[in-house]
Amino acid sequence: MDRAAARDIIRRNMIRQTKTSAEAASPGPLQKETQWKHWEEKFSSYAKAHIGASGVPLSYVIRENDTPLTSTNYPDFVSKTIACAPLSGEFYDADKTTVFNMIVSFTTGQPSGDWVKETLKFSDGRRSMQALRNHFAGEGNATRNLAEAERLYQSIHYKNERAMSFETFLTQCQRMFNIFDKEGEGMSEEAKVRFLFRKIEHPGLRSSIEALKALETTGTAVTYTTAANHIATAVSELPEVISKHTRNVSSVLQDDNDDTQGGTGIYNKDGSIKTGHISGWKSLPFKDRKAVIEERKRLGIRFQKKVGSKDGGRKLNPSDANRLKQLEEQNSKYKRKIKALTRKNGSNIENDDQSIDAGDQFGGRNAKKKAKKGNSS
Repeated sequence: MDRAAARDIIRRNMIRQTKTSAEAASPGPLQKETQWKHWEEKFSSYAKAHIGASGVPLSYVIRENDTPLTSTNYPDFVSKTIACAPLSGEFYDADKTTVFNMIVSFTTGQPSGDWVKETLKFSDGRRSMQALRNHFAGEGNATRNLAEAERLYQSIHYKNERAMSFETFLTQCQRMFNIFDKEGEGMSEEAKVRFLFRKIEHPGLRSSIEALKALETTGTAVTYTTAANHIATAVSELPEVISKHTRNVSSVLQDDNDDTQGGTGIYNKDGSIKTGHISGWKSLPFKDRKAVIEERKRLGIRFQKKVGSKDGGRKLNPSDANRLKQLEEQNSKYKRKIKALTRKNGSNIENDDQSIDAGDQFGGRNAKKKAKKGNSS
């Protein structure tokens, strides 16, 4: 009775959570073949977030096995109900129609919808899902997946953090392992560990790898997860990683102590590289200046140009520099108009303009000539 009461509470909680989690788990439309692997996983989660007529998550309708696996040990009650729910009866008939409507909503108007059309007359979500699996995960797709896994097997290496971070390297390895497992060619733990040792080429990690190999010779079983965690710890202690973190922390602290937009560091408080004015630019290390220049190029930001003596040698931002250029062009245009009008009005204006000399008002050369003529007369 206690077990039945607990399971009833679980079902009630799952029904309440369905209203909030189902929409967030939506896989979206299945638009192309390359989406299939991720879409199938998302759709399974989406179906699991919906509770069927019998209180079992709807993902049981699209499970791989046809026969309930009652003799297997499961981590929780919900997983057991999904694997053991019967694929027959009144409840199943209602649930397979619901799953069918879900699949149709995500494939209608997409190329994937053509593979579902032949199952429309059955309104059977399990049959529709099988049609999609036969097309997208058939023999041809399996060959392409294995080819991708083989490419990763041959190409991925860990040399240093600059070429590829160790975290990215482990992610690529796990992706390769998952493909092999899905296509029935999974690698053993021993093979994974040997692959990990062989693909790490950083000289600073050789001692850590040798230590793990020595541990294996003593009869201790070293799993892939243990080896990866051990090497990841060694990676965090590499001088290049420590210096990078120190430089980032120093830059952030400098930004915190600087009230202006530009600081002596090249990093903002969120860790991104600055692209605006940086004080002490010439005193920065070459690699820091190169990083800033590359970030500006990536974002398409042009470096702020230094204007001449007309504005006191100030550095203008792009909008101000553009405005100054427009004003200079307008000024030149008005000067040309005034000059044209002067020539058009004749020589009198020109003579008048020429006769106006500030020096005449203060005893200039022309003023002395006029005074001399007056005395002689």
